[in-house]
Amino acid sequence: MTDSSSGSSVLDRLAAAPSRTAGVVAAALALAMMLIGAVVLPSTFVAVPDGDQVDGLEQLASNTVPLLLGNVLAFLGFLPLLTAVHALMGTRATPASLMLAAYLVLLARPLALGVEAAAFPDSVLIPLGPLVPYLLLATTGLAAALASAAIVPLAQAAASPVRRAVLAAGIGVLVALALFSFAPFIAPLATLGIGVALLMRKRGGSGYDPANGPAGQH
Repeated sequence: MTDSSSGSSVLDRLAAAPSRTAGVVAAALALAMMLIGAVVLPSTFVAVPDGDQVDGLEQLASNTVPLLLGNVLAFLGFLPLLTAVHALMGTRATPASLMLAAYLVLLARPLALGVEAAAFPDSVLIPLGPLVPYLLLATTGLAAALASAAIVPLAQAAASPVRRAVLAAGIGVLVALALFSFAPFIAPLATLGIGVALLMRKRGGSGYDPANGPAGQH
């Protein structure tokens, strides 16, 4: 009985749209994690190979773990980014289980890279085949599809589950293509834009404004 009530409580919290303040904090946290993981850690701990080929290969090998750990931190930043997006949309997730699934899917890539870093100098991912990097990239698109099906008003208002799934899949594909084409710039820029949109929203605003969109709530 306790497990059931605690599970329902978690889903209820995931379903409720975060407040404007929580969304701004989540966006700031996501941006910090992405920049520290993708820029600060590599520039601090990664050595530039010198002219000697042997030493250069050794330096590249020693750079692998810091780069992987930096990517783990940067990809974990997608979790608070999803929270910020939910706050921006201002809608209740329906069903909440889709939001839970989206958060869990977002953990796949950083967990995989963390395992790869722990296994270094051996590799866990490379023996699985050349498609693994693309499959890990696709997890972000899948998470976007799951979340959009739960919180995007147009998806919620879809006349049938099939239309809802098609709309969510389209959003997921667009997110995956954007990350593939413009990474690593698109995620930090999108996070910054979401944070600014939340800051521009009037305090106390909630819900979705059909005329002006989530950023135009009053």
